[in-house]
Amino acid sequence: MGFCSNPEGWGPISPLYYNFTPCFVDSVFPLFLGLGLLILAPRELKALNKSALVFAPTTTWFYIKFGLVVLIGITEFIYLVDFRTLAGTWADLRIWSILAYITSLGVAAYIQYVEYFRARVPSGIILFYWLISALVGFAKLFGQVQRRTWRNSQSIFATSAITVAATVVQFLISVLVLRPASQYESLHSEIETSPENRANVFSKLTFSYLTNLMKLGYDNYLTEDDLPDLPPHSRTEKAREDFDVAWQAEKQSSSPSLFRALFRCFGSTYLIGMCFKLAGDFMSFMQPNLLRRLLVFVNSYNDDEPVPLSAGVLLAMGMFGCSFMQTMSQQQYLQRVFSAAMNIKSAMTSCIYRKSMFLSNDSRQAKSTGDIVNLMTVDVARLQEMTQSAQALWSGPFQIVLCLYNLHFLVGNCMWAGVAVTMCTISLNAYISKKQRALQKVQMKVKDKRTRLTGEILVSIKSIKLFGWENSFIDRLNKIRNDQELANLRRKGIYSAIANFVGSCAPFFVSCSTFALFVWTSDKPLSTDIVFPALTLFNLLSTPLTQIPQVITQYAEASVSTGRLRDFLISTELQHDAVTHLDPATETDQTAVSIKNATFLWDALGRHPPALRDVNFEVKTAQLACVVGRVGAGKSALLQALLGDLYRKSGGVTVRGHVAYCSQVPWIMNATVKENILFGKRFHADFYEETIRACALVEDFAVLPDGDETIVGEKGISLSGGQKARLSLARAVYTRADVYILDDPLSAVDQHVGRHLIDNVLGPQGLLATKTKIMATNAISVLAQADSITMLRQGEVIETGLYATVMGRTNSEIFKLIDEFGNQRQGEAVEEKAEEKADPLASGSGSDEEETDDESDFYDGKFGARLRRASTASFKKPTLFDDIPNRRSKQIAEHAEKGQVKFSVYKEYIKAANIHVVFLFLILMIGSNSMSVGGNVWLKHWSDVNTQYGGNPDIGKYLGFYLLFGVVAAVLTLLYTLVLWIFCTIEAARKLHDMMLRHVIRSPMSFFDTTPLGRVINRFTTDVNRVDEVLARVFTNFFTNTFKVLFSVFVISSANPAFVVFIVPIAFLYNYYQKFYLRTSRELKRLESVSRSPIYAHFQESLNGVSTVRAYSQIRRFNRTNEYHIDFNNKAYYPSMIARRWLAIRLEMLGSAIIFLAALLSVLTIATGRLSSGLVGLTMSYAFQITTALSAIVRMTVEVEISTVSVERILEYCNIPTEAAEVIENSRPPVNWPADGAVEFHDYSTRYRAGLDLVLKGINLRIKPKEKIGIVGRTGAGKSSLTLALFRMIEPVGGYISIDRLNTSKIGLQDLRQRLAIIPQDSQAFEGLVRENLDPAHRYSDDELWHALKLSHLSEHISKMNGGLSALVNEGGSNFSVGQRQLMSLARALLTPSKILVLDEATAAVDVETDQIIQETIRKEFKDRTILTIAHRLNTIIDSDRIVVLAAGKVIEFDTPQKLLENKSSMFYSLCKNGGLVD
Repeated sequence: MGFCSNPEGWGPISPLYYNFTPCFVDSVFPLFLGLGLLILAPRELKALNKSALVFAPTTTWFYIKFGLVVLIGITEFIYLVDFRTLAGTWADLRIWSILAYITSLGVAAYIQYVEYFRARVPSGIILFYWLISALVGFAKLFGQVQRRTWRNSQSIFATSAITVAATVVQFLISVLVLRPASQYESLHSEIETSPENRANVFSKLTFSYLTNLMKLGYDNYLTEDDLPDLPPHSRTEKAREDFDVAWQAEKQSSSPSLFRALFRCFGSTYLIGMCFKLAGDFMSFMQPNLLRRLLVFVNSYNDDEPVPLSAGVLLAMGMFGCSFMQTMSQQQYLQRVFSAAMNIKSAMTSCIYRKSMFLSNDSRQAKSTGDIVNLMTVDVARLQEMTQSAQALWSGPFQIVLCLYNLHFLVGNCMWAGVAVTMCTISLNAYISKKQRALQKVQMKVKDKRTRLTGEILVSIKSIKLFGWENSFIDRLNKIRNDQELANLRRKGIYSAIANFVGSCAPFFVSCSTFALFVWTSDKPLSTDIVFPALTLFNLLSTPLTQIPQVITQYAEASVSTGRLRDFLISTELQHDAVTHLDPATETDQTAVSIKNATFLWDALGRHPPALRDVNFEVKTAQLACVVGRVGAGKSALLQALLGDLYRKSGGVTVRGHVAYCSQVPWIMNATVKENILFGKRFHADFYEETIRACALVEDFAVLPDGDETIVGEKGISLSGGQKARLSLARAVYTRADVYILDDPLSAVDQHVGRHLIDNVLGPQGLLATKTKIMATNAISVLAQADSITMLRQGEVIETGLYATVMGRTNSEIFKLIDEFGNQRQGEAVEEKAEEKADPLASGSGSDEEETDDESDFYDGKFGARLRRASTASFKKPTLFDDIPNRRSKQIAEHAEKGQVKFSVYKEYIKAANIHVVFLFLILMIGSNSMSVGGNVWLKHWSDVNTQYGGNPDIGKYLGFYLLFGVVAAVLTLLYTLVLWIFCTIEAARKLHDMMLRHVIRSPMSFFDTTPLGRVINRFTTDVNRVDEVLARVFTNFFTNTFKVLFSVFVISSANPAFVVFIVPIAFLYNYYQKFYLRTSRELKRLESVSRSPIYAHFQESLNGVSTVRAYSQIRRFNRTNEYHIDFNNKAYYPSMIARRWLAIRLEMLGSAIIFLAALLSVLTIATGRLSSGLVGLTMSYAFQITTALSAIVRMTVEVEISTVSVERILEYCNIPTEAAEVIENSRPPVNWPADGAVEFHDYSTRYRAGLDLVLKGINLRIKPKEKIGIVGRTGAGKSSLTLALFRMIEPVGGYISIDRLNTSKIGLQDLRQRLAIIPQDSQAFEGLVRENLDPAHRYSDDELWHALKLSHLSEHISKMNGGLSALVNEGGSNFSVGQRQLMSLARALLTPSKILVLDEATAAVDVETDQIIQETIRKEFKDRTILTIAHRLNTIIDSDRIVVLAAGKVIEFDTPQKLLENKSSMFYSLCKNGGLVD
């Protein structure tokens, strides 16, 4: 033979020994191994040299490794010398191959030496080098044993044995023994704890680096501290930065494609996964060929010359090897595509958040908060799912082609019958996909609508409860949920069932048509060596044919989501040059803020009337500029223009320096009071104390449960309106900005508190004396302190001027306003000179601090020393759980069950789905699987008969029965899928959502005080979506794979009873791995669920306060917080995903062992003649299926638990405590109750929730019918608590309230609340029609609605809107001003025919003129009603019949205003004096 003198030739398989030939094993393997390392070595050395050189002490193992390399080199050299002597020539290629290998040993030793001082993780190339060397050495040694080489040369055999032993030891040391870490590496490992970064190549291939976490999860319940860090390539910041680059490049094209941008960013990982997928597909299609050879081997025992038994053993080993390689390739592919999908989810979530921070007004109106949350929760999830399975779009057709190619080899042109069936299947799937895509578009729109309404209900829950509108909103939401969303989901379920039916029966019809054509057209018998390889191919074909319709469905859903995400990412943003930002003004008379000839629009297209027209406005340094005007005049719009929130059509806006902003509705974070004030700035104790004193917060801190460490709840729900306003002002003051934009900060505070704020913050001696202040206000008292006053009317400046100038013009509008409504204190200094103003900020803020603020979007490094700002604190990572023990105000941590999902959860879900229908589903599924197995057994019998006869007898009988089995199985599949979707899933989804909705809406306010809105939204989006669409698919897959394994084990055991012996150890290992995995994976999934809520909660909070976040230049900090939340969620998701791979490797190895045992037992038993080739074929075809089914069962077990966790979470909210009954049938009040309106408090005490102090203590009041009662007191005295108690928003802990002598605690809440009227402090408007906002229950006629609007002075504005009563109200009433929303609340009260009216700061947000008109309306329209009024403006309650003065939750004064004012020691007199009402 050329280049090799051995008579067995090049092989590679020897026909004598069924092993590699000596020529092949001694030349090809060593040559490729040696040359391979020599080629790859430069690349590896280059990579190592990029790492830092570290001092690493040499150990004994270091010298052992190099000693082994020397030993291997010596033995190989001796082998070479002996071989050269035997061969007698240098022309033998084996000699040069050995020389190449010896050379590569030197290179390997050098790489190991360099690696020792530059990397702790062993080189993958070197590890594979030693592994392959060991395997080649084993193959060579095994061949030498078979050929008894020691007879010719003992030294060759001995050196081979020594080389193998030394190579194995070298490999084990390289894998298992790590060198000790240097000091630098030890420090770095403490910082970087991702186990993946410290794993070698084999640990990564088998995912063994996760074993420590799996052990920890098995022994203990995992907590957030146990989660390892993400590897650097999987962190949100990296993914988002990469996507940003790709998306910016894509946006340059005429039609930007989100898909192209994602592929450009994450395509490399995806393509590597594609290579692994390709290898796995090839391996899977090797099995039918090996099976055909095995059946030929079995049939040879029916002949006179059977093939040696070693050939059968080799085939069994080949099957094991193919299965093993397929498993390794498949899991590496899945790991990469799931990582890419996670990175896409992270990048898209972060980009959605960032984009939403800069949306223009028109984009913001088009996309409500609920819509954007849906983009995050649903659309990104669809894209993630599609990424995980999209490879099936090419892999499926590729597998079909491979399958058909192999079928052509087996049955020739008869396979075209199968091709025809396949093409019909694909066409039908395309049609189904088209229908599903259309339904998915509808589904997403309806889901958006439901999520939006759910969000609004939760945001406005306090108002809904006060008005008694719970049932109206439940009915409105259920109409969307049941009549639209679930009806559409039912149609989707029908098409999914049809798609599943087509996918499951397609392989059968392919096989049936192919076999039918074969037996009718071919003279060859349909023998076992054709049937079972073909059957295996058909089973393989079922995977792509089942996957393709599912993936096409996912593609249809993902394409809709991709379009929605793309549209959002290219939606218009705020005008970047709307405001010109310059360095801070440093001179006294320098202009700090100016607007010149500017017109501002609500949106760039000008679809609405201009917000402001031809505005000229100028404020100089250190001035206080007040903006006044009636409700809707454009005061807030002017401030928004200065912030850059409006579109500037013409003119120019200039702002010098940093900005601080107080919105009209204070935006409060769900954090501590202190964190709200600091707002990302560094803590300076002295100035902090000065700030809280100036903002009148000292007394509040004394009564708050934890002082300034009190967690205030979402939107500051645990604070009063005045406390929120002062907290917002304190945040602005502490920032020490250059320009302060204040939107009516005094409207929510009491009059005496307002005077305190004017004196200590806004006035000439206040903390902001040297700062530029622009304030929209309805408070006349502050105008005396103003340097300039601007009046707006219908979006235009009608007058402006200095205070002194304006007061000198008796015909001016501003003079008339002040003269008519002003009540100034005598002796106030009107004229102020800037040079007289002290600069407390420059001295009190710590003059030695360095400016380290890197958060600024516009002004880095541009601030003078005199106007120094607060420096930025280091970024503090938010925590999942409150880490301060014994905090009384802490929010309740999201509940997460531990351990296995309780059986009661499954029981509740089955009850919701209808237990009888569930049993029907199981019976149909068992019947379908039984028919499928029966068809295969019949096919085995048919092929055995054909093999025995050498032809195809009784074609009609055998084919007919085979067809019958298949058709019945397919029909049963269709039936159980339809039953599952239509009768189980949708029914359960409807009941669970309805139960959760009713319990959440009817839960007490304490639930909303302690539960972030994002957490509740998460239940109504992610968890409901999982119950709607995921559970059915998961349960189907679980039961399908379970029955597949059970039937497979039964078939294999029936054919080979000896297999039963191996079932016990295999079952033990399977159970061990399953428990090991389940415990850890379950807790990881729960942590993932819990850590998902903060993402949405933070997102909702950011959207609500986006103007404030932008104004303070805090976008970057909030972006980092968002990305931290995403990363924390991924810290639970990523190990969960790796854990699935960890499990699959191990269980599929068990499956490979089952294949090997089934094949080996068949080979060893065949000589007895007990097994026919048909039985062997049937056994192996089921053994091939069991590999993936085993891991699928465990995976689906976890998926079932994970999905059922969503049911568990929904049921948790179905069991939260609710308020008292809405209606108590045997205790209903009379129809005309309350007829008089007498209210009495009988020794009444209450608290907001258990564990907190009493807010009302022993209240005793007797209010007569039709009496007008004013309620006053300092902030936190209990004024609003009194009204909440009247409506039973908080329940008594002592005493009771009676109305018309009826104890209100004895009647239903609906009967109580709908018989009382209130204008609440927080005015709410809901997305929908004006009519629905006034009368959601549709009780009143249009005339009655217009009359109420007229009396509330809104009719003119509503009539100008397009549609009148049918005009649209945007989300949260954003197209109405705050004052207009309060007027809408007045209209609601006018519609309520109650004898009792409660006014809780009812006119706080309206101007004084409108306030006077409203007061007159109230006096006229409500003259025959009992009125309880809480007001900051004391002049609005001074004419009340009696005044209640509260302090610390107690009534300290209760008398007529005249008597209280006569007593100059009374608190009421003190309040009036502080407010300027008395001298």
